Amino acid sequence: MIQSGRYIFKRADRASEFDQVHALNYSTFVREIPQHHDPGDGRLVDKFHEKNVYFIALREEQVVGMVTVHDQAPFSVAARLPDPGVLAAPGTTPLEIRLLAIQPGERQGPVFGGLLWLVYQHVLKAGYTHLFISAFEDRLNLYTRLGFERLGPPVTSGQARFIPMCIPVERMAQLHSRVAGLWAQHIET
Repeated sequence: MIQSGRYIFKRADRASEFDQVHALNYSTFVREIPQHHDPGDGRLVDKFHEKNVYFIALREEQVVGMVTVHDQAPFSVAARLPDPGVLAAPGTTPLEIRLLAIQPGERQGPVFGGLLWLVYQHVLKAGYTHLFISAFEDRLNLYTRLGFERLGPPVTSGQARFIPMCIPVERMAQLHSRVAGLWAQHIET
């Protein structure tokens, strides 16, 4: 767990946090990005929920952002890759970033950076070599700025389109070492 100002960043571990994550998934991936059918109950539980690790940002005990990762096949990005064999290439220990959702009013502050910091720390501890994502096409510039590279063309899911992307952890560390240093100075452990 880390704290930056009024935000706490941590791994989700309480039922109330998971309930809020499912509500945030719903508002993001059913309402805002029409990827999934509306289940009708205001919640969207990820199909990989049981194997996901959820990192969350809390403000006053409310989940205002979250990102999920997992390292167990099958990976959802595999269905979007022209060659899913890249996930099992020699020397590759993959981690898939599944979902990223931040409440609209929190997108300009420290939430995104804090969530990425947690993912980066997780990556370093576990020794992953590559991060894979299915990037929402409308936000492709964000992922490109972070250093992710396309692995194939856009693929439609619901009414949204996603692009399979990857970044080697070594490249991520090189690109973001200055930012990581600045972030480390602003957190309280």
